[in-house]
Amino acid sequence: MSAPREGLGPFLATLLVAGSMIGSGVYLLPASLGEIGSISILAWLAAIAAALLFAGVFAWLSVLGRDGGQGFIGSIAAAFGPRTAFVAAALYWLQGVLGNVALALAVTGYLSAVFPVLAQMHYATACTLAVVWLFVGLNLFGPRIVAHLEGWTLLAGLAPVLAAAIFGWFYFDPDVFRASWNVSGRPAAEVLPGAVVLVLWAFLGLESACVAAGLLRDPTRTAPIATLCGVLVAAVVYLAACTALTGILPAQALAASPAPFADAAQRMAGGSLALAVALCAAVKAAGTLGGWVMLTSAAGSLAVGIETEPEPARPPSVGNFLANGALLTAIIVLIAEPSIGRQFTMVINAAVVVMLCVYAIAGAALVRASDRSVPARRWARALGGGAVVVVGLVLSSQGAAMLGLAAAAVIAAFGAGAVLALRRRREARAAT
Repeated sequence: MSAPREGLGPFLATLLVAGSMIGSGVYLLPASLGEIGSISILAWLAAIAAALLFAGVFAWLSVLGRDGGQGFIGSIAAAFGPRTAFVAAALYWLQGVLGNVALALAVTGYLSAVFPVLAQMHYATACTLAVVWLFVGLNLFGPRIVAHLEGWTLLAGLAPVLAAAIFGWFYFDPDVFRASWNVSGRPAAEVLPGAVVLVLWAFLGLESACVAAGLLRDPTRTAPIATLCGVLVAAVVYLAACTALTGILPAQALAASPAPFADAAQRMAGGSLALAVALCAAVKAAGTLGGWVMLTSAAGSLAVGIETEPEPARPPSVGNFLANGALLTAIIVLIAEPSIGRQFTMVINAAVVVMLCVYAIAGAALVRASDRSVPARRWARALGGGAVVVVGLVLSSQGAAMLGLAAAAVIAAFGAGAVLALRRRREARAAT
């Protein structure tokens, strides 16, 4: 069978994008945002606007067709050269690794509601490692299996979310919503920037179709369709479900809840649904992890290829998947001591900050690529420049620790790129 037929079309690619976003975030964020109150609805609206802006950048880069078959990383290479493209690919790979750890921890956390023995650290660590290697193994069978898995787990995992988004409005109490508006007591200008960063975690993955260009059928058509449609699907689901929860459960109850959708289901229909909701959440987070293992390995292969042997994107090798699995294992073992909740919050904040650096580079690449031959180049430049400005505003709200992490990641990526480039030159001289 030919490669184009094996590639993912618009429908499966949209499932990949939506499934990569609608994972553990939609189940856990209502509890994190409960400490702020229902004012977090403004953070959702701001994050959705930012996500659509970023999606537009990636979609436009795909349409330009200057990626050399390497997705948006190729467009960055065309705009700024291979070194900057390597930095972007390396940062994307890093946030993917962090995201994989967070998703694996989320699967274990959800399963602990079903199997209480997982509350013990050693059993929880073993479960997390087993989940990681299960999906590393599944990825060895090819991208179509993973894409279909994401589609089915998306349907299964969305069941409680859709129930809240649709039926939750019959239990929505405006008085609860108003009473929980801003429980922190701090001004909105102080509360919302941090909330936007938390919410953006739920949209990481919007660029997945553009990263996996080598796995798509007709990437210049499929990638932009899947990117924009995937973000819109996720935005509608997130906004409807999470807003409904703020009118069902008071902010204090949301903040204290380990499973907000399960507690909402109990309020709506009794405690018998709590177990089913926990299982649905575990299934969905697991399906999301499968897609992110594929995307992270693809980004790793692409990053190395940029500085060693640039060529059109290809599916990652078996060795790449195994190496990523080994790295995830090491990280999970190293951070096994803290609670799953603390681990999860720390990891997702770091992942968002690192990924915002990639979004800024992509926006700058769109500005650089918008020459006279590009239709509506002023709009393209405005879109790319807007993405850079939004990233700057969000990062400016972060503390010194997170900004230091972002700087260290960028410096380390530049250093690794320089080492690989030097190695390539030495090999070239040796060959001659």
